[in-house]
Amino acid sequence: MPQPPAHDGRPATALAHALLDIRQLARALPEPPRVHVPGGAARARALTALAARLGVPLRPAHGPEGPDGLGVFERIIGRHLAPALAGPVEAEPPDRAAREALATGFDAFRLAEDAIAPDGARLPVYAAGDPDAPAVVLASACGMPARLCEPWLRALAPHHRVVTWETRGLFDPALRAPADFDALGRDTSAQAADAGAVMDRLGIRRAHLMGFCGGSVVALQAAADHPDRVGSLSLWHGAYELGPDRPKLDHHRNIQALMAAAAESRDTAAAVHGVFLSTLLGSAPPDVAHLVLHPFAAPELFYRYCRVNGPVTDLDVSRLPAAVPQPALVVTSEDDTTAHPEGSVEMARLLPNATLRVEPHGDHISLFTDGARLAGPALDFLSRIPAGAAARD
Repeated sequence: MPQPPAHDGRPATALAHALLDIRQLARALPEPPRVHVPGGAARARALTALAARLGVPLRPAHGPEGPDGLGVFERIIGRHLAPALAGPVEAEPPDRAAREALATGFDAFRLAEDAIAPDGARLPVYAAGDPDAPAVVLASACGMPARLCEPWLRALAPHHRVVTWETRGLFDPALRAPADFDALGRDTSAQAADAGAVMDRLGIRRAHLMGFCGGSVVALQAAADHPDRVGSLSLWHGAYELGPDRPKLDHHRNIQALMAAAAESRDTAAAVHGVFLSTLLGSAPPDVAHLVLHPFAAPELFYRYCRVNGPVTDLDVSRLPAAVPQPALVVTSEDDTTAHPEGSVEMARLLPNATLRVEPHGDHISLFTDGARLAGPALDFLSRIPAGAAARD
């Protein structure tokens, strides 16, 4: 397994890791983002050379100009790169820095061949850990880069084969034409079937299925649709539609309304795009803003995000738990401000074989930033699952 990035004393390698962090976002933007480089021309040239080797489109500039006049995503990218750019990045050969970052960073988990869904959708797959270990499949937040799950992959991989994938239609560069995306299935059942396609790609017969945020609904649907392939599941900070009388936070309602409007047409999505971005911008911590705001990089990407995420957030899941007898762990917190904790409490009540865990603090963002700590409760639950619940063919 690739070791965690280590680049003390090697500023260019640190910069290479930071560039890989923002590569998907930079590629998703309509134009290569401008980056203000403090210092002289040599540092700007070093950034240009390293970005080119890593396939990151950037427009570096140096001089007295600061961040004024930069767009939202240019500022996000600039803030993420700034700590690494503060060092003497021009002193290290860019080829060596690029090689080390690719070998030890999250990109090393990417499989060379995508999984292919039943309707032909290509699914980028990431895997870590011993291929012969019990399998854990992560259904992450819909539309988010898999890199957001890196703390979980690294924390679970010493004991399990850990696998995740990226949402259909949003991360396949071959789907350039709108009609190509429009031909794909987008409902929750199609996304649940993607979990099976990912497992098939790796020869995994049965797995523990772990759902994060909206991915909890996908995981629940997959467990109901394919009980023979899901030995157990855990649902983390799920945002569940459980009927009109169930409590729901204003944030949840607002997001649903905006996504429903944006999903009506590409023209509507373009009009709503700026409002949606401004709504979420203030709630995205700087250390993960380049990941959690990825679906909003361009109006077309935002439209696709709403089209695949809307069916997940709107699905009334109240009938699914009865079809899921597998052992389950349901996790929420007392102060989740995105998805009402009572939704998870109700989900744990409806599932026939569930354990509820309520953390004192946490929400959709901390679920990922604090994944290394939360992996402890996950591993404890997995240790109590009977042998054979997660096995390979």
